[in-house]
Amino acid sequence: MPYLIQAFFAGLAALLPTLVSKVLVGLGFGYVTYELGSFGIDYIYQQIASNAAGLPIEIIAVLKYAQTDVAFGIMLGSYAAALTIRGLTSAGSVTKLGVRSAP
Repeated sequence: MPYLIQAFFAGLAALLPTLVSKVLVGLGFGYVTYELGSFGIDYIYQQIASNAAGLPIEIIAVLKYAQTDVAFGIMLGSYAAALTIRGLTSAGSVTKLGVRSAP
């Protein structure tokens, strides 16, 4: 039994450097992609808010009634999530799940 535990920890010690490096690279790419995406999304949101301030009150009321603010929030949030996932998959730390066909 002690030999089995010793072999397990020896194997784990051999895999640990590559595992840690992949996790750190994945986190780094994900963080950078998220920050750049967040900066871009904040800029787009500020542009929409500044351009909407010059609209007549009737048009603002129609846009509010149509809940375009909620729609833009959903679109920008999904774009931020897509950027984060794209950053993680490009680093190789997250793989796509799919059905594999039989050989």
